Amino acid sequence: MYKLLLSTFFMLFIIGKSLGQYPEQPPKELLKKYRFYTHKFEPKSCWKYKYELKNGLVVKQQNYCRNKLTYLALFEYDKFDNVYREIEKYNADDGNVNKVSEIKLDYEDGLLIRKELDYGITEKYSDFTEFGEPKLIEREDEHNIWPYKETFEYDENGNVIKSTVYSTYNDLDDKIINEKATTSYKYDNWNNVVEIHREFEPEQEFPIIMIGGPAKYEFEYFRYKYNDSGLWTKKYKTVNEKEYLIAKRKYK
Repeated sequence: MYKLLLSTFFMLFIIGKSLGQYPEQPPKELLKKYRFYTHKFEPKSCWKYKYELKNGLVVKQQNYCRNKLTYLALFEYDKFDNVYREIEKYNADDGNVNKVSEIKLDYEDGLLIRKELDYGITEKYSDFTEFGEPKLIEREDEHNIWPYKETFEYDENGNVIKSTVYSTYNDLDDKIINEKATTSYKYDNWNNVVEIHREFEPEQEFPIIMIGGPAKYEFEYFRYKYNDSGLWTKKYKTVNEKEYLIAKRKYK
């Protein structure tokens, strides 16, 4: 489990610090009238992300810690509104840079069937729903740290209601573990997650401590405050009957 959690955070860092994975992005249709929005992590976090928009899509991302710029990237999209190029312009370690990451995207009948990333990961998508969402993702990873297969179930609105992730890793005793992690989701009327339920085979003790991220609980509950456009401005999380404000957003 240790390797999985460490590698999961590593992948969230290289993917999620950039667009789309962490934090979750609002629907582009709701963002089209805005120029940018900010995401502030709470409580006691120094982090704030700023996303500049064009036609509802994020074209520029800036990450700040205590108002100091730590990361800046630009994004380019194909005709299907998927990112095919990321240009990193600044990071806290190297200063000004110009690192270009190309994402190779393959389509069939307008459906994304394959994605090849610069850092040794290839994803294949299949078994599509009426919304064009894949029920199966198969992954090849040169570093052998990312789950090799994921399956998905969807509701009538196209929201994921169950995901199952299959991973292989070595535990602290160097024993090979084949893990199945299932996460179930419930949503509110605005299609935002209000409940998460996690299950593992073999079983895991909760909470699961994540390296560099919030602990994962068996059950987590969320509620939101919304603006007139249906976009949330405050997000609250409840675990063990205690509620916390975990994020704020502003749209302009």
